[in-house]
Amino acid sequence: MRKLLLQLHLWVGLTAGAVLAVMGLTGSLYVFQPELTVALYPEHYKSSNPEATPVDVRLVVRNAEEQFGSQVTSIFFPVRELENYIVKVKGNKQFLFFDAATGNYVGQLEKRRGVMDEVLDLHRHLTVGDTGALITGTSALLLAFVLLTTGLYLWMPRRMRNLKDGLRLKANASFKRRNFDLHKVFGFYLSLPLFLAAITGSYFGFQEQIQNAVDKLTLAKEPTPYVKALRSSYQEETAPLTVYQALDRMDALYPGYVRRTLVMAPDSAATLNLTYLASAELEAGPQYRPMVYLDQYTGAVVYDYNPHTAPIGRKLTRNWFVPIHFGEIGGWLTRVLWFFLGLTPAMLWVTGIVMWQGRSKKKEKSSVKVRRGIVARKI
Repeated sequence: MRKLLLQLHLWVGLTAGAVLAVMGLTGSLYVFQPELTVALYPEHYKSSNPEATPVDVRLVVRNAEEQFGSQVTSIFFPVRELENYIVKVKGNKQFLFFDAATGNYVGQLEKRRGVMDEVLDLHRHLTVGDTGALITGTSALLLAFVLLTTGLYLWMPRRMRNLKDGLRLKANASFKRRNFDLHKVFGFYLSLPLFLAAITGSYFGFQEQIQNAVDKLTLAKEPTPYVKALRSSYQEETAPLTVYQALDRMDALYPGYVRRTLVMAPDSAATLNLTYLASAELEAGPQYRPMVYLDQYTGAVVYDYNPHTAPIGRKLTRNWFVPIHFGEIGGWLTRVLWFFLGLTPAMLWVTGIVMWQGRSKKKEKSSVKVRRGIVARKI
């Protein structure tokens, strides 16, 4: 059994480990995405007067539509290190930034977070879309249920008196021993955080499937609707809501919450999406993010995710998975820990390769000795 699990751990680690190394390194960067984005693009993200109350978003909408001659289709409100408004207008792929203090246009970016969106794309999709999401999601599940479980089994010493060897780095060790200890000791101590990061990360690759599994495990009476499949009741005689009417609906829902995004329906059948935050700042603990999907013709609620009254399965994935995966669950302490945690898969992959090469060379030398012995006996 031990030999079988060793081979399984080895070959899954060598293959999936390469993907996990990329995911980990990009994840480490993305832990500090809000701060890095502001540092890279201060002219877009910093308000001319951070102390001023943001202007009414309707002024920003009017300015954007007048300046760019098209209807606003998306609005991103000033939250979580973003001090300005961002909007998108129909027929323009650029993200347009407007000063929250004045409502004036300040610039545009091809991607909302610039290079940090490329980091996220590499982290989640390996830059190859749905195929990449399948690969990263599968790799995360392999980490959680194959590499960590077999690794912990192999970590357990055959004799309990040797247990302390798996808990510390041996002093004055050779390169080979030091490499082995790094793989074993760090793999053990970081197994639980790695498991949490892997499980929550796999959710982004298999969101519908994992949500369904969580709903069944928590005995949810009704399955969570797949929001991408939600539809408006198309009415040819009725015009869809304007962005101003959508903002009125947004103001009426979830008083006391901070507005986060408004996305108009992209086609005649889709719904209009509103999202909120409990706080505009980065905070520790669960993140309460209400999400409302409206019929674009009637303004009626098609689906409303309330983070306090939803079934426990939905609360688990939507309130807890995001802050756990990005290390925000414990504030700055876990964010720093998660930064170093992201380096771990690359370290385990490299030390694993070194161990595998060492065993391969040892087997090759042993095979040569056996062949020489056979030749010597024949002579």
